Amino acid sequence: MKTTTVFFLLALSIISCKKKTIDNDTNVNNLAAMVNYGDTITNEVVFESHYKMIVFALKKGQNLKPHSAPMDAPLLMLEGSATIIIGSEKTRLSAGDIITLPKEIDHGVNSLTDCKFLLLK
Repeated sequence: MKTTTVFFLLALSIISCKKKTIDNDTNVNNLAAMVNYGDTITNEVVFESHYKMIVFALKKGQNLKPHSAPMDAPLLMLEGSATIIIGSEKTRLSAGDIITLPKEIDHGVNSLTDCKFLLLK
């Protein structure tokens, strides 16, 4: 199931994600390169239609506080590692790992290293 989900997300990214043009006219296809680390958590909506693809960057020690959402949201770790908290359960993700954040259950992200991840919602 994990392999199927990863394949689906990668195929979806390739099919539906448009190239982002940076000011110097360099085309960027690498999702992690679309967002930079900062003193606060940064994110960039890289695609929006019937769903959103959002890339987040967290420096080591930055955390997304627990919150809930009205829909399931797959999270794909692009770089680094983080602890994902869903309810009272903690799961460590590293680059290439994926997890689904279930709807209406509190979830949060605690970065263990500088990390970037893709969230679909």
